[in-house]
Amino acid sequence: MVAQDSSSTRLGWRFAVGVALIGGGYAAWSLIPVAIATELHPVAKSALTALLGATPFLTKVAAVALMGRPAYDLFKRSVLKSLRIRAGS
Repeated sequence: MVAQDSSSTRLGWRFAVGVALIGGGYAAWSLIPVAIATELHPVAKSALTALLGATPFLTKVAAVALMGRPAYDLFKRSVLKSLRIRAGS
């Protein structure tokens, strides 16, 4: 019996960390109202808000660097496939 060596079984921990980075980057947007509600100086508040707003882009760059382009393409294909299935039903 020969085991199939699919691309999804060879991904390992880098893929999992990359997916967590992408998800965590979008979760950082939920902290923007908290940053605005703080008693920080307005300059610090706007810098923190800008950093939280840019977090999804920064974490995607880090995830692609960590996972590698083929693993990121596999992740993107699976997410888009899932969205197409949900939109069709």
